Amino acid sequence: EPGEGTAAVETGTERRKTRAEAFFHLRLDHPIDARVLFLTGPDDRTLEIPIPHLGIEDAIDRTADRLLLGSLGILVVGLLVAGVIAHRVSAPLRSLGVAARAVGEGHLGARAPERGGGEVAEAIRSFNRMSSRLQKLDAAAGEMRTRQHLSEIGEIARGLAHTLRNPLNALGLSVEQLAARAPDGDPSAELVESSRRQIRRMDRSIRSFLALASGGAGEVEEVDLLALLQDVVLEVLQDSGHRTPIQIEERDASVPAPVLSGIAPELRAVVHALVVNAVEASPPGSEVRVRLEEMADGERVRIQIEDAGSGMPDDVRRRLFTPHTTTKATGSGMGLFLAHRIATSRYAGSLEIRDRQPRGSIAILELGNRRVTARA
Repeated sequence: EPGEGTAAVETGTERRKTRAEAFFHLRLDHPIDARVLFLTGPDDRTLEIPIPHLGIEDAIDRTADRLLLGSLGILVVGLLVAGVIAHRVSAPLRSLGVAARAVGEGHLGARAPERGGGEVAEAIRSFNRMSSRLQKLDAAAGEMRTRQHLSEIGEIARGLAHTLRNPLNALGLSVEQLAARAPDGDPSAELVESSRRQIRRMDRSIRSFLALASGGAGEVEEVDLLALLQDVVLEVLQDSGHRTPIQIEERDASVPAPVLSGIAPELRAVVHALVVNAVEASPPGSEVRVRLEEMADGERVRIQIEDAGSGMPDDVRRRLFTPHTTTKATGSGMGLFLAHRIATSRYAGSLEIRDRQPRGSIAILELGNRRVTARA
């Protein structure tokens, strides 16, 4: 009888008259994972027959390894693709969030980089348009506030002009009469000349206020800035008694002097305030230098006025263009304020005061053509 783990095979020739029989016994080397088949015949001889299934197992192992590596590769590629997609979506959104916080903090006009596609890109473009619009609206509101402020100052200036002009003219006539009656060599002549200078100074201040209050009044014309500078310098020299020399930097005679569309009294008030400020800041014997040049765009001019004074404290510089800010004992603190307001609100310009080495300050005035639509 075949036992466990063995197989019995009965074979033989056809049962003939000899009725011969043969029995073969088959045994596997292991009942579960057989690799060799043993065949035992009637004479107890054993024949080992290998079972050819190792190649199949290797093929199965290789296939399993390939499937595992393929799965890992697909997972890695999927993670990379997901990371790229997440970055392309989240990075623009982060930039949009930063720009939105900037706008919320008052930095109107902040923009987010327009990248990405689809709805995210459209949202960023919409935000940028909104931010630019808010910036323009804020600038327009600021300009309206400035115009209203200037209008209020103008009303005050016109009232002061009418109130002071007549007494000032009467005072001037009285001084001239006293000067005419004084004999030659009278020591009061110096007092008379000082009174004349103070009257002219008051008159210039009134004219400066009126220039600021004029708004759109006055005729816009082509103003020769070099001629205007020369006229202002001559007037300041006369008023200061030539105490401080003023030198206008020489220009190439073959190059036309810069011309600007504007209202002459306004431009005169701006330049006069800067030149007087430089003269009053300079010690006796020093020189004030004035430079006029046309800027690269051909539509703007720059005027630089250098003095040799003691410079300007930082606390004064921070509030330089506000009313009544001055370092001079007799100053009103209105000259630079008026010059800055006229330059920025009427001529799309700028005014900056910088320190100059080894000492002194330099005023840099940039002006464009007059804004015809401006009203103040």
